[in-house]
Formats: sequence, C-alpha cells, structure tokens
Amino acid sequence: MYIEKSKITIEDIAEAAGCSKTTVSRALSGKGRVSPDMKRRILSYCRKLGYRPKKNGLPAERRRTYNIAVLLPMDQELQEIPFFQQCMLGICETAESMSYDVLVAAGGPDEMFKIRKIVNEEKADGIIVMRALMNDPRIDYLTEADMPFVLIGDACGRHVMQVDDDSISACREMVASLLGMQMKKIALIGGNEEHTVTQKRLKGFYAGFETCHRKPDKKLIYLNCGTKADVFAAVDEILEEYAECIVCMDDKICCQVLLKLNSLHLSIPKDIKVASLYDSFFLQSYVPDITAVAFDEKELGRQACEKLINKLDKGVETKSITSGYNIVLRGSTKCLS
Repeated sequence: MYIEKSKITIEDIAEAAGCSKTTVSRALSGKGRVSPDMKRRILSYCRKLGYRPKKNGLPAERRRTYNIAVLLPMDQELQEIPFFQQCMLGICETAESMSYDVLVAAGGPDEMFKIRKIVNEEKADGIIVMRALMNDPRIDYLTEADMPFVLIGDACGRHVMQVDDDSISACREMVASLLGMQMKKIALIGGNEEHTVTQKRLKGFYAGFETCHRKPDKKLIYLNCGTKADVFAAVDEILEEYAECIVCMDDKICCQVLLKLNSLHLSIPKDIKVASLYDSFFLQSYVPDITAVAFDEKELGRQACEKLINKLDKGVETKSITSGYNIVLRGSTKCLS
C-alpha cells in the first residue's frame, strides 16, 4: 500500500518492520550497527510506504518550502519577556536577508502535535527551538525525524546544532562582584528548574560563591517561582532572613520583586540591594537603575537563523556558538556610606 510521504514517520516504518525507531534511523542514515537482513527489510518497507531512500541510504530530500519554523514558548505574560522578542527580531531579519520566510508556532500543551504537523506536512525546511528543557522530547523527535533544527539554549551534552549565551560565566562574575562589595547574605529567586537556563544560572550563582571561597545560604535560594504570588512570598521570607541583596534570575522576576519592595515602601539600595541575571530596558529605566547581566539576544537569534540556513542551503553544520555578555553595575547595588 502506498501512503503519501508527508504522512509517513519513522514510527510508521518501525511498526511495519517490527523494529525500534532507533534501528530505522540507523538503517536510513548508515550510522550505527544494523544487520544486513534488517536493513533490507526496512528499506523494503520504505519503498512500500512511499518513503523513498536516496542512493546513499538517506531519506529522500524534503520538498523545499524556503520557510523556517520558530517554536516560541507560550509562557504567562510572555509579552513582558524581551528576550524572545529580540531573538525573533534577529531571526526574522536574517531569514529575510537569506530569502527565507518565518513561520511562528506557539508552544503550549499541544506543542508536540504542532511540531509533528510541521514535520509531517512539510510546512518548513527547518526549525528553531527557542527554549531548551532538561529532558527535551522535542530534540528526540526532531532527531529521529531527520528534521534540521537549531536549539537556542543548552542541549545538555547532546550533539545537536545550538547557540547559547555564556550564562554560567556571566552569573559567576555577577555574584562574585556582589560578594566583593562585602555582602554577606545574598538571596536568589528563579523560575522553572526544568528549563536549562535556570540550571545554568543556578550553577553560575554557586560558582560565584566558590570563586570568593564562600558558601551560599541554601535557605535563601527560591526556584520554581512561576507566578507573581510565588515571587512575593519569596521576598517576604527573604526579608525575614535579613538578606542584603536579592538576585533575580531574569527581568520578569526582577520587576515583580521591585513591585513587592515598592509596596512595602523599602528603599533600594538603602534598605536592600537588587540585581538581575538578565537585563532589559525596564531595569535600565527604573529609579534607581538595576544592576544586571546584559546579553545580545538579537545576535543570538541571528546566529541561530544563519546556522540553520547554512545547514539547509550548503549542508554546512557549524560548531556550537556561545555569545558574550557584560556585567553592568548600576545604582541598585551601590554601597552607601
């Protein structure tokens, strides 16, 4: 029976051949150990199902659409997170300059369904995944589907194309700078610990203490603060512990911390100091302006798009790229005499 290739997946071939998806992937790519009989059986089912292998054993070239898809997270209050906005700007400008169009697929509960739809219906030639997870099923699926993709973030040791900022070094340097100001009790408020960026910034936070031969107070570390109420509760507890500085993992959390401190009529930096491990225009404009780590997120998006299109057009797979950062010390951590 012939089935249109756009509806065929590696799962279909594996089911028909009575083997695992990994075995199918190895047989089609020519990489890894597969018995000659099993390889012949898999290629036979590929022909029957309309999934025609090329002469070198790889799957047939997908129909070129000159579209790239961007998988955009759908977090609460996403519009308040400029990181994704600036990344998208870098992606769109680069795609246009290289004669590609951009399709945006919003994440959410049905995220995997949307990814499968893009792949199976050949809506795009490649995908940019804009947030990395610790155990990321999207990476497994796209790899098995032989779909070109680039991850913005840390792939946690997996050999995939990725671009990322140097969060660990940036956070280490920031925390070491704060400790160098003779602060004794520094608190940390962060988001979802399933996100790799959370783990990297946490690692950098600890590394900053190690650099200064100090140990952080684990009672002052609050993760999984996904709502304003979570952040407000964390601030209340931090104040009860008489912390001298609150370090926020991103600008969204920092804005919520500032809102809470303002409602308590606390003065920054007189009553408590505040710093953010991600900068934004709001933090720069706040009075006093907030000490933060500045990344070039637009450049990150540009690099991700260029990396993907070079893979699509030239077959060139460049090494992982890490962008730089700046530690910007501002009024919110100023030492008052």
